[in-house]
Amino acid sequence: MFLDATISILGGLGLFFIGVKGLGANMSQLAGRSLRRWVARSTNSYFLSALIGTISGALTQSTNAITVILMSLASADLITVARAKPILAWANVGTAALVLLAAVDIRLFVYALVGVTGLCFYLNLDRSTRWRPLVSAVLALGLLMLGIELIRSGSEAFRSFGWLREFFAAMAQWPLSALLGGAALAFVAQSSATISVLAIAMIAAHLIGFDQAMLTVYGASIGSGLGTYMVAGKIRGASRQLALFQALVKLIGVALLLPFYVVEHYAGVPLLAAGIQALAVDPGHQVALIYLACQLAAVLTQLLFGNALQPLLERWSPPQPQESFSRPRYLYDQAVDDPETALTLVDREQARIFALLPLYLGLDDHLGEEARHLRGDAVLPAAQALGRSVGDFLGDLADTGAERSVLECVSERQARNSLMLSIHEAMADLGTQLARPFESPVLRELADNLREGLGALLLTAEEAVRSLDPDDIALMRRLTADRDSVVDQLRRGAIAADQGLTAADHRHLYSLTSAFELIVWMLRRYSALLAPQALPAAAAEAAPLVSAEALPNP
Repeated sequence: MFLDATISILGGLGLFFIGVKGLGANMSQLAGRSLRRWVARSTNSYFLSALIGTISGALTQSTNAITVILMSLASADLITVARAKPILAWANVGTAALVLLAAVDIRLFVYALVGVTGLCFYLNLDRSTRWRPLVSAVLALGLLMLGIELIRSGSEAFRSFGWLREFFAAMAQWPLSALLGGAALAFVAQSSATISVLAIAMIAAHLIGFDQAMLTVYGASIGSGLGTYMVAGKIRGASRQLALFQALVKLIGVALLLPFYVVEHYAGVPLLAAGIQALAVDPGHQVALIYLACQLAAVLTQLLFGNALQPLLERWSPPQPQESFSRPRYLYDQAVDDPETALTLVDREQARIFALLPLYLGLDDHLGEEARHLRGDAVLPAAQALGRSVGDFLGDLADTGAERSVLECVSERQARNSLMLSIHEAMADLGTQLARPFESPVLRELADNLREGLGALLLTAEEAVRSLDPDDIALMRRLTADRDSVVDQLRRGAIAADQGLTAADHRHLYSLTSAFELIVWMLRRYSALLAPQALPAAAAEAAPLVSAEALPNP
């Protein structure tokens, strides 16, 4: 009997976790680019922000997912941290929908939901690109609710075990144990709603009392806030302030509620607990209202202390130097109404991204003071953030229903954008290799030659991308013309110059020259995208950028 009840609860928890994860993942897919941009534009009104946050929390059932989405919007400069705070605070309230639903008898609803999902699978809607996320979300919701029912039935079976009731009765003598236990479980589960649902099942089975359930929910809110903070542990900059804000409002919200419990429990003054028990007779409904009170306390914290917390957030997670460069300088939403202007702005923004390439080689004389702060690992994330912004802007431009010539230009610039990000990734890899200390003098000289030659090429290409002058583009094509023998000569010359190269040296040699070859090929391809029309025949006459003669003689 005990084993059956335990397996029922474990199976229910498994289905519940699968459902929560699946619901959040599939609802995030449904929240496409257009919806996210609409969210970013709708934050001028606090009421709309609260509504968006509540709906988002109810649909995804994951404040961690909402936090990550808002952090990405803030990183892309689609929303400010200040405007994202109300959405995040009210998303906590939205998650109460699941807990409130778990407090009522939903068996028939669950069976109907699973039946509808099965019908969708029978009609092959799960294979449709359009309907797959929605069908998967409905299935996840059904599994989630079925898990709740299994947890509830398993907890009911525990009522027959006297020793278990005695254990929970003994634990009730130490209220702090319920608080710490709820915090630990929510931190592991990454969800305060999950632990609150478990508390509903346990109080319905008379395994814990009202006070224990209240402290468990309070502890779960604390653990959930700490879990959100850990999610953003590796992120730096202003966007991380949202994760810190979420953790703080949950902690402060519980701190606002705990004095009510202390006064009511030890002084006998009827306060929050008495009010909840007066509103609802069913123990499950009471736990659901406690959970709702925790989330409303987080909103109250945001309203009362949101501005006061900002200096603390900025001190803990100050804006990074690369953040200002990671935001588009020329793109703005209204520009899509004038396609010709929009394409010109895209060209200028892509030129900014291209101008970052020499930074991987330590060259920054061609850049303004703003970009010179970018160093090391910060260059690639800045380029990728700008590339995503350009890609989203081009997607919005394509969705305007512009004429065919504009759509062709959009397609060309989308190809440039993808290729340029690939060049950045290759340059980041080559920059790491060139920074490696080489023991062989030949490899050191080869690395210096590659760095010098590629740096000169990138500066020339940067001028062509910035000016879009046909002569500059033709020069870029000549310098990047395909010469299969050049790289092979570099390899053979290095090997001939030093017969004592080790196996590791050979690997480094081939890795360096292959990366160089790939980058030059991609730059040539990029020059073709800049000028798809036929160029003069002189473009075919190429001079190798780095010659084998530059290597030392054997």
